[in-house]
Amino acid sequence: MLVALLQLRFQSTTASPFDTHRLHFAAFFTVIVIFTVLLVIGFKLEADNSERPPTILSTTCLFIGYLSLIPLLLVIEPCVAWTVLILWFFSFVKWARESFKEICDSIVSAVEPAISSLKTLFNCSRNQNEEANVSTNV
Repeated sequence: MLVALLQLRFQSTTASPFDTHRLHFAAFFTVIVIFTVLLVIGFKLEADNSERPPTILSTTCLFIGYLSLIPLLLVIEPCVAWTVLILWFFSFVKWARESFKEICDSIVSAVEPAISSLKTLFNCSRNQNEEANVSTNV
């Protein structure tokens, strides 16, 4: 549908919208690549765990998919695009506020193993230093 609107909007001009709006199309393709990467990660997690991917991942993928609409709308009708972008932004902020605890728990569960291994490493090196100090004092 957006392609048809794009053709209708630029039918009377000689310049291609791909030439005049390079930045918008670059943003669109960037968002589509990010969306595809998140989708593949979700499928990979689903295949590995034999369960659904985390809600955060699927919701983020949904918001990124909605975001891909905005650069195309900026080419066709900028006023509508800015309105949609504002609505998208407030929806994203609302979701982020509601999911803040889940996001923090996900980050903590991802970082916790690294912190525990660093603590173990630090305790081992501290014990070795204490043993060296004890042997030099005797």
